Amino acid sequence: AQPPQHRVARAMGLNASPLLTQDSVCRRPSRHSIDEIVIGAPPCVAGPAHVCSSRLGACVSNLVLAVLGAGQLVLPYAFSQLGLGFGIAALLLFALLSIHSCYTLSIYELHFMPQPLDCIESYAELVVRALGNFGKHVCTALLVLYAWGGALSFMVILKGELEWLTGVSGGVCLVVVAALFILPLCSCEDLSVLKTTSPLGCIAGLFITAVVLMSTRWNGEAPLGAEVCQGPRGGYHQDAGESLRWWPDSLASVAAALPLLSFALNSTWAYIPILCTLKDRTPTRYSGLICSSTGIMVVNYWLISVYGYAMFCGATKPNILDSLGSEATPGTGVAQLVYCARVALATQLSLALPMRFFIARRSLNCGVTSLAGRLSLSAGLVGSATGLALLPLSLATVLGIVSSVCASMIIYILPALVDLSLQLPDPLLPGRMRQAVSMVSLSVGAFVLVGGLAANLLGISVGGG
Repeated sequence: AQPPQHRVARAMGLNASPLLTQDSVCRRPSRHSIDEIVIGAPPCVAGPAHVCSSRLGACVSNLVLAVLGAGQLVLPYAFSQLGLGFGIAALLLFALLSIHSCYTLSIYELHFMPQPLDCIESYAELVVRALGNFGKHVCTALLVLYAWGGALSFMVILKGELEWLTGVSGGVCLVVVAALFILPLCSCEDLSVLKTTSPLGCIAGLFITAVVLMSTRWNGEAPLGAEVCQGPRGGYHQDAGESLRWWPDSLASVAAALPLLSFALNSTWAYIPILCTLKDRTPTRYSGLICSSTGIMVVNYWLISVYGYAMFCGATKPNILDSLGSEATPGTGVAQLVYCARVALATQLSLALPMRFFIARRSLNCGVTSLAGRLSLSAGLVGSATGLALLPLSLATVLGIVSSVCASMIIYILPALVDLSLQLPDPLLPGRMRQAVSMVSLSVGAFVLVGGLAANLLGISVGGG
């Protein structure tokens, strides 16, 4: 009889590709799982050596590395739509709901795999075990859309970065990179060699936050300790004289902007394989893993969101580097920092895009093994995303649509459905407190899904790409 993990993988139509289970990866040393490639998890070795092999600090570091990246570029713009006060409150609420979802998934992980050296290797497998065929179809669709839609968002960013760096049309640069670099790589049978580049996203994200802080006009005065709406240090802000907004103008702007926060805080997909490596998976330790990693991310997001928005106020663009690049005085230290940040971001995105399309291709048709088949399917995915990225699409709108569907389901709706359908007892919280929070999470997820999708499709987020 097949082990349970293999039966789940086969039920999802993934038996030909080691996408879900570390066991299948160990049987084929030349292959690596999708989760392992995406989050940069430690390489698998034969047997269960990777299970319960990492200390708490290492797991916290891995989870932060998995989440921080290009998604934070749009957060200052999101705050310009939400207002500073409402934006901070929404960031904290979404962080708490992300903590709740990861905590809930931990309980069900240990319920299905109670033995110390047993674990479920991916978010998708856990949802399939809890929700059956419904979870199987939803997770497959989400994986394809999240990988392809995220790649489209990255292409929109990359087009702007390449044009700014080279002075050549961003569309021309993007087509060249897509044809000569992205398409050949994502058509390969194995992309595990690029796994070592996964920390670049986190490094680029932290560096961009540092650039925003170093560009801020600090003055030590309330409420933020910095001049507001004056542009970057050493630059000139043409809309100086504006004031900070603390609250949103309309419910529609809230609906359009909230998915951008969800996209940046999507740690649930990466969490399950990292939990698998945690030593002594007690409730206290996995709660510490969740809270510590989320706390680090929230501090980073708070800094870039608050001070990025405070620098430009209503003129904040969907990519904060566009705002900085357009108003930093050439030759100044700020301008040089922005240039370095854009080089780092363009490099990181160029290396991340083949992995995104690789995931989408393997999820769509795992039975395609010939080079011609892989090339044709990859060409369709890369070509469609490149064609859309060449259009004058807003980065905020693209990310908003992708996140409205995918992040709402992955972070809020599916964990809440798992919890409310099985209702296991809680090892730490009294009574039915966890189920009550799951109801809140389900409601928030439904609003982000329906309201965010409608608002972004109607063009509420109209910032330039």
